[in-house]
Formats: sequence, structure tokens, C-alpha cells
Amino acid sequence: MMKYLQSTYEGNAETLNVLCLNDLHIGAPEADMELLKRCIKFALDNEKNTRILLNGDMIEGVTRLSKGDIYTQRLSPKEQIDVVVELLEPVKHLIDAVTIGNHDDRIERETSIDVVEMICRYLGIRERYLGTRGIVGFNVGGHHYSVDMHHGTGGGGTVAAVENAMKRLWKSDSDVMYTGHWHKEFSKPIKRFAIDHESKVVLDEKRWLVCGNTILNTAEYAARGGFEEGFPSQALMRLSGLDKKNIEVDWIRSC
Repeated sequence: MMKYLQSTYEGNAETLNVLCLNDLHIGAPEADMELLKRCIKFALDNEKNTRILLNGDMIEGVTRLSKGDIYTQRLSPKEQIDVVVELLEPVKHLIDAVTIGNHDDRIERETSIDVVEMICRYLGIRERYLGTRGIVGFNVGGHHYSVDMHHGTGGGGTVAAVENAMKRLWKSDSDVMYTGHWHKEFSKPIKRFAIDHESKVVLDEKRWLVCGNTILNTAEYAARGGFEEGFPSQALMRLSGLDKKNIEVDWIRSC
């Protein structure tokens, strides 16, 4: 059964910022640490109306038996975990949900140690760990919002492939399907038709696909794999608390 977590947000802001952090790949030489620090600063500067979702691949997690280049990895997996904990410690009270990604999962497959659960325990937010997938609910100005979180899986060399993969993953009735994994800055509103049985009308509703990109400078990574190059960024969802329920998606990008 899919797990559900309710956000700890209880304010009355006109807009709730939901900062989507994924594919940090701490330990990879291409990681843009300044971008991550700017994201964390944004959360601290706006903590009264900001919450954070962590959606997998927090560490690079290369081992001797896994994919990846162990000789270019800058930190050991344990050191990568320590850096993640140190960076997130100031904003741990804003973290509403956490999932595991395929890079994090490498270590669990080899050792049975779930490094994401370990990070959550170090931060004192074990109850916020969803595992592979889950739903997060938000109440903003009396409007109920829901985000379906899954890191993502499989290939996605083009935006069209990413969109199709996300639609296959989207099995819930959530307002947002939020993934990472594919290192693409991609968001798209989707029109859905909701049936109001009491009023006997069909309502147009705007739902969203959000793929949260990465903080990696992908030039070398893309060149090796023949992938499309992009620029580092992280998604920022804005949930309206005004009269009309609404979601917009912005991006925090590298300078």
C-alpha cells in the first residue's frame, strides 16, 4: 500500500513554496554545491512559507561493484552521507518527505544498509521517510494539494521519453507527479476532468508533471553517454492559498 504523509505546514500564507531537491549526487565532481547552498538559503530565508521534498539520489554512491567511476568520486559513501546531513541540518524542520533513488539504492543492494533511512535517522526525521514512493498532502488556505513522489526509473534521453515514463508512473489521483532521475528540467500542466457528483458537473482541473532536474553540471556526463546536455537547477512548486486552488512551477538555477 502506498504511504501517505501530511505536511507539517500549518500557516496561512498566500503561497506555500515547496522546494524539490533531487539528484544532488553529493560526491560527484560535477555537483554544483553553490546551487544547492542557494536552494537551502532560499528555504531558510522563506521558512515561514516553505517546505522541502527530497526525491532520491542524494549521494553519488559509487562502489567497487556498481556502475560509475569510483576513481573520480570525491568522497567515500560515508563521507557523502555526512555532507548531506551537514547541509540539511539547518532545514530539517522543513522536510516533509524523503524517497530513495537508484544511486542511493546501490549501497542497499550490496550491503543491506539503506543510506537514505540512515540520513533521515541522523536528521531526526525517520517518520518522514517514504521509501520508494508515497503521497504528500498539503493544506494551504483551505485548499488540499497532493504530490505523488517517486524518484523515477528507466531511460529517458529525451523530454518526450521522460514525459511518457512519468505518465506510466502516475497511478494516483494526485495534483502533482514529481520525479527526478532523468536530469531534465521539465514541468508540464495537464488538464484533467473531475466529476462533482453532488453538483452534477464536470470540472476542469490543472494537474502537473514535474521532473526536478539535477545539480550536476552534466557536460562530461552527457558526453560520455551521448545524452542531451542541460544546466543545473531544482524545481520550486508554488501552491496557492488564495480563493482559487492553483499550482505554478518555477526553477532555482545555477548562476
